[in-house]
Amino acid sequence: MRCFERWPDNPTVGMERTESRTRVMIVESDGLLRDMLRAVLSAESRLDLAGATGDASEAVHLATSERPDVAVIGLDADSEHDALALAQAISGTRPESTRIIFLGERPDRRTLAALPAFRAAGWSYLLRQSVSDVATLVRAIDGAAMGLVVLDPLVVESLGRRETRLSALTRRQLEVLSLMAKGYNNGAIARALVLEEKSVENHINAIFGQLNLSRDNAAHPRVKAVLLYLQESVSGGTQDDSPDPQPRTRKAA
Repeated sequence: MRCFERWPDNPTVGMERTESRTRVMIVESDGLLRDMLRAVLSAESRLDLAGATGDASEAVHLATSERPDVAVIGLDADSEHDALALAQAISGTRPESTRIIFLGERPDRRTLAALPAFRAAGWSYLLRQSVSDVATLVRAIDGAAMGLVVLDPLVVESLGRRETRLSALTRRQLEVLSLMAKGYNNGAIARALVLEEKSVENHINAIFGQLNLSRDNAAHPRVKAVLLYLQESVSGGTQDDSPDPQPRTRKAA
């Protein structure tokens, strides 16, 4: 049975991105989860819902006609290959390229290792169990729309890392990089770690320098840093047991 929904015409469609509105479509075979995503995203004033479907061919048609900025695509062990192929098809339906958020079942290392090959930037990976956390979902949508790579917090916390390039980073730099991978911007990182925003900028610049990452036409160094974090982490090795930082009572460098 096909399951396809389209929202009525919205007067804000076509609004410039300077007004911070993002068009989002949902591709999810689980009807209950699809309805929950629709309810959650429709409550966000900065988002325009382009539609929802559980059918792959309808998803490509929807992407072509509605031109979403971001597509949220369900991905599980049985449909991984098809979901990646669908994401490639959807992202190629518009010149600006629709960004992709994958919804996975668990922090599976094999799946995560395959994702960087999908594209250099503008995709995210969340767990289905986390989509009820509206802040995490919206942060991933915002990050994907801006061309960043965002990982589910539970995925980041589960990753291990090898003693390679990341071992050159200090513990504080690893905390900052971990939050970058979760889609936090500089201001949010500063609040989470109780740092001055300028200190966060200094740590990020130090990370770029330590990892020898520069800005070029291929990808922003922030994207390169997150991809390196993912690539080295999914290879296994020492568990990164740094906690997700909680606000403290005083500023620290």
